[in-house]
Amino acid sequence: MNNIGRSLNLTISQEMVNLADQVTYRRPVANRTFDQIFMHGGDMIQQTLLMHNFLDEKNVLFLGDGDGMSMMFGLFATQGITSRPKSLTVLDFDERMVNNITKFSEDFNFTVPVKTSVYNIIDQSESELRRKFDFFYINPPYGSKNKGLSTIAWLHRCMDLCDTDASGCLVIPYDEKVTWTVDAMKNIQKFLIESGFVIREMITGMHSYHLPEAPGLTSATLVVDRIQKYLSEFEGLLLPKSYVANLYGGEREVPKHIEDDGTVLGCPNYDWVYGKRFW
Repeated sequence: MNNIGRSLNLTISQEMVNLADQVTYRRPVANRTFDQIFMHGGDMIQQTLLMHNFLDEKNVLFLGDGDGMSMMFGLFATQGITSRPKSLTVLDFDERMVNNITKFSEDFNFTVPVKTSVYNIIDQSESELRRKFDFFYINPPYGSKNKGLSTIAWLHRCMDLCDTDASGCLVIPYDEKVTWTVDAMKNIQKFLIESGFVIREMITGMHSYHLPEAPGLTSATLVVDRIQKYLSEFEGLLLPKSYVANLYGGEREVPKHIEDDGTVLGCPNYDWVYGKRFW
């Protein structure tokens, strides 16, 4: 049954808590400069139980995975608690996340194939990966400074990388009392509809985060289906300047990637397009 609206009365066992602890314990330290804000372990269990049927026998793309939800889905499936995806692929600009997920899947003998690679959504998507996935899972930067354009940037790359009839899950903030979340949600939903998606499910107030300045802010889960074969206008191209400014919530230089030791590398390859400071 793929109706998350009927699944809110969940039973969480001690085994599930222990497994989630393994995931959260192994996560690298969040780099808040680039909007890495991690979900609480209990909310990750809830998300896994609510979403796993949508991932059943799917080739799933995680476009960024600081939370470690790919580890949750893979671990719970391996333990026989949830259904089994066909494959899990994680693309993230943070080498720490990529290497951690690879090592974790090996340490816990995942029965689900896991592939990882360093990738920055500013860059063109790899041609050999385009149209290879039938489900995407994203928890992108909040887009508090650009009315949801950060999430829309992530959706453009999901459109590149997923099949034209793929489905997906977005985890994004929404609180009707917080104006910027309402503005962002409005623009994101408008983009989805204009890009050939329908919103199958939406549950608000689901997840909380390690976010000291806004501990009460929660996110919503949207499940979407792609029903029209519209293509991203940025396929094969760098993201334009308007998308990259404020991508991570404020004015800062564009990162190329984060190395395994935590070193943040700049992006000289972008200078000829954007300039070192372009906002």
